[in-house]
Amino acid sequence: MTTPHLPAPRLFSFILISCLFLTACGDPSAVSHRRSQFLMGTLVEISVIEKDGKLAKTAMQKAFREIRRLEKMMSIHIPNSEVSKVNQAAGKDPVAVSKELMAVIQRSLFWSEKTAGAFDITIGPAQELWNFDAPSLPLKNSITDAIEKIDFKKIQLEEQKIYLPKKGMRLNLGAIAKGYAVDKAIDILKENKIQNALINAGGDLKSIGKRSDQLNWKIGLQHPRTSESLLASFSISNNAVATSGDYQKYFEQNGKRYHHILDPKTGSPATTGSMSATVIAKNVMDADALSTAIFVLGSKKGIALLDSLDDIEGLIVDIKGVTSISKNMGSIENFTLKSFKDGIRH
Repeated sequence: MTTPHLPAPRLFSFILISCLFLTACGDPSAVSHRRSQFLMGTLVEISVIEKDGKLAKTAMQKAFREIRRLEKMMSIHIPNSEVSKVNQAAGKDPVAVSKELMAVIQRSLFWSEKTAGAFDITIGPAQELWNFDAPSLPLKNSITDAIEKIDFKKIQLEEQKIYLPKKGMRLNLGAIAKGYAVDKAIDILKENKIQNALINAGGDLKSIGKRSDQLNWKIGLQHPRTSESLLASFSISNNAVATSGDYQKYFEQNGKRYHHILDPKTGSPATTGSMSATVIAKNVMDADALSTAIFVLGSKKGIALLDSLDDIEGLIVDIKGVTSISKNMGSIENFTLKSFKDGIRH
């Protein structure tokens, strides 16, 4: 029997934010404004602390427009997006692209090299085989065929053109584009004189300034097996967080869980034993890519990678409920880690 599990819209925000509203905080001069829209396949929530309500509203509207603009550029679900045009021309011709898309591709290739291919935006052919809306296992031959088209090293960049040399190659920026969009939306808020804000796009999160009680933003990480419970919490300001987990999209068949985070080397859900992976970095684009990569790498290799990088921390929960943290994760402000069993209902 196959059982699909997809999050309800409100549960796309699997990083939980504390103290967003004035009633929950303590500064009578601060006003909290919160808006949400469904963009890039998830619920995007923008929270702004600003006395001038008109200023806050205008800035949030501009930030949402920026995310929508980038979605139209980088989504594989929009036929005339730049990424779709690159995919449609695979094996045929190079495609001229914007400087923004080129920058995201170049950063993707940087992380592909750093992670030895655990992060690979040419994963598209394999991802097309896994349908979590109508769950079923892909045929073995189809996965084998997809793997032959997955190789970030084959992407050719020349000036402002991208070329996929093999027919059937497909880019999928799902593990980095959303992070980039959040970074750019934060820039829009700052350009519009917003000093204190937080954007959460389904777990890709960036903060600036402070919340309305003048404390840093308090972040709670959802327990990977019980959505009502927290696994860990910490405070951040002017930092980014991203989480990848086997509980976001998955289905079960014959007692086995098949999740949406694929290993580029196998074209199938990663089997390195990860349940959840969280990364804290300066920007969401990097945190987004790395949370996927360390999930695929597993605890030992994933934490070793984080420890080799400057100004980046994180944690990984394995399928046994053991949590591994990077060397300086414990020094993050107000970091608290609960026992995995504390969040499980008996």
